[in-house]
This record gives sequence, structure tokens and C-alpha cells, in this order.
Amino acid sequence: MQYDYYIADVFTTRVFQGAQIAVFPFADGLNKSTMQRIAKEMNISETVFVFAEDRTSNKRRLRIFSPFGEVDFGGHPIIATGWVLGTIGDVRLESIHTPLLLEQNVGVINCFISAEDGMPSMITFSMPVKAEIDHFVPPEDELADILKLSAADLDAGKLKPLLVSCGKNYLIIPIKNYPAVRKAKFDFIAWSVSSAPATLAREILLVTPTPGAGKPDFHGRLVGPEISHTEDLPIGSAMPAFTAYLCHHDHIKHGTHIFSIDRGMESTRHSVLNIEMDNKPENIVVRVGGPAVLVSKGLMNIPD
Repeated sequence: MQYDYYIADVFTTRVFQGAQIAVFPFADGLNKSTMQRIAKEMNISETVFVFAEDRTSNKRRLRIFSPFGEVDFGGHPIIATGWVLGTIGDVRLESIHTPLLLEQNVGVINCFISAEDGMPSMITFSMPVKAEIDHFVPPEDELADILKLSAADLDAGKLKPLLVSCGKNYLIIPIKNYPAVRKAKFDFIAWSVSSAPATLAREILLVTPTPGAGKPDFHGRLVGPEISHTEDLPIGSAMPAFTAYLCHHDHIKHGTHIFSIDRGMESTRHSVLNIEMDNKPENIVVRVGGPAVLVSKGLMNIPD
């Protein structure tokens, strides 16, 4: 059989920036083994397969695969899927904000497609954040050695290193400034002889405030034992953990906060994520939004 697919660059309005995501909008009939083989063939960070029991409704089931296995939750795939479905007319955009329910392995995610002149302009998703936070992190000198930085590079004011889990463990480390984030290099030997492996975190989210007019509020970068020095991975899936991290600090007041965070550079596919979080005593809710741009459309022949 033949299956249409689209490739979108996500959290950007420019082709060849943002994160590349492949979307198969009509994946009915594909099994897990075949989807995994397709993801390996696509060989990009994530490939999304969309299923629907009723195409007249605005609910879809997503299966997300990296080249290495199935992914239970993905933020970038939500943006890419909403953009593709709205662009090709599989979801009709009859109002300024069209609701869309996207079910992933972690559950149903509430989304909205914002439209201008009948075409998508922004995709937003919201979800409650349930996080476990642990103050047990390696001491400052170990963290500095792991990142090949000095201890002074880890000074980021009121933010502190924490271990945050929203189903996946992230070691979140605030860094003093943007140059230090870009300079950091993961040292596997320093990691292996430190107390870091005991955290069970496989990814470290480096974050730094980026003050200045016209700039995002934060810059983020993922490093870790399974991430190449040359990779600048998408950070969308880490945003629930990052919002829980922020809300855990006493100086972040209760209420709604709006901010942006970017990742990458021009040479490593720059992205900007728009975040709105509700910091309430009883719960935390995060809303993540951004645009996308379609790069290509293809047709894949899959043996029956």
C-alpha cells in the first residue's frame, strides 16, 4: 500500500530550522513492527503515525517512534501533527481556535489549532504536570566536571540544580550564561565516577536566563550519556519537567506565568517554544505553543 507523509519543521517559521518531524496522517493498517521500520527509514528524531476511528471527529490516536523505539510522549509531534492535519484539511478549521484531542501513550492531550485565513498559525497543547522532585543531585564540583565547566559557570542566581521526573528523569542544571551553556561538553568518564548515575537520569537539561529585549526568557540545551556532542536535541518533551522545576522554587509566585525558551543556533536548527504555566497550590498546568512550516510531502510504498 501507499502512505502519504509530510515533514514539518516545528517551533519555527523558517524552513531548515526548528525540529524535523515526519507525520503519516493516515496510518490505519500499519502495525508496530512496520512503524518502527519506517521510523528507521526516515531517520529523523521522531515520526508520527496518526489513526482515527472517526475522521469526522477532532480526535486522533498518535503512535510516535524514534529510529530506536516507540516514544510515550512527544511535544514536537503534537505541533507537527496539528499543523499537518489542519493544513491538509483532515481537521476542518472553521473558527479562530479549533479544538483537537491527540491521544498518546501517556493519555489524551488537549490541543488547539489557531488559524488565520483558514490555515494554521499556531498549535497549542495543554496538560497537567505531575512531577516528583528530588534535591539529591551531585555536588557542584561533580556537576562542573561532568559538563567540563568551572563551578562559577553553574551560578544562576535563585535557580538550583534539581532532579525532576514526569515519567522520565531529568537532571536540570541552571547555568550562569548563554556562552557557558554552549561551551558545555558532556564528560562520560566524569559522569561514571560521580554520583550522577544514581539519579537514573539519562538526560541533563541545561538552562540559563537570557535577558535582553527581543530575546527568549531562557535558553535550553540537552546533554547526557546517550547524546552526541554534535547533537542539539529538541527540548519540547522536557517542558513539563521544566515547568515543575520552576514552580518548585519559592520565588516563582502562584499564578499564571508566560515565558519563552529557545534551543539550538542557526547552525543546529534554532527553535523557540512559547510557554504558559499555571502555578497553583493544588496543581500545575503547562501550555506549550508554537508554529511550524511544511517542508515536504512524500509517498511511501509499504508491502502488504
